[in-house]
Amino acid sequence: MAVEQKGQQLAAEYNLLAQLADEIQKDIALLQNLLTEVESALASVKHIKDLSGEEEVLVPLSAGVYARGRIKGQEKFIVSIGSNILVEKGSEETIKFLEERREEIRKHIEKRSEELNKVLARLEEIRRKVAASR
Repeated sequence: MAVEQKGQQLAAEYNLLAQLADEIQKDIALLQNLLTEVESALASVKHIKDLSGEEEVLVPLSAGVYARGRIKGQEKFIVSIGSNILVEKGSEETIKFLEERREEIRKHIEKRSEELNKVLARLEEIRRKVAASR
């Protein structure tokens, strides 16, 4: 009976860890999307800052709909700092803010990846125990 109970415990742990691994993978995917967005914003700010004349751009409205617009070089940007709070920042300050945000996201991705590796290692350990007991 103890062997059967141990098997049930391993199965329950395996299922929990598999769900956790799935959640971590989803979190990593969201963070990678956010990282791509921040890197795109960083490149755009750098490009806009250096414009000497006007340039036509597509302004995203929503759901794949864009409006044509014109933009010229700017020294100030409106930046969301969280909780629906917007502040005006200079171009260099905006670039620094985005670079710091990019680094925070990279560190978070690294941390979540390490957590995922630990969960996957434990899942593999459980698989081996189950295979060895058969």
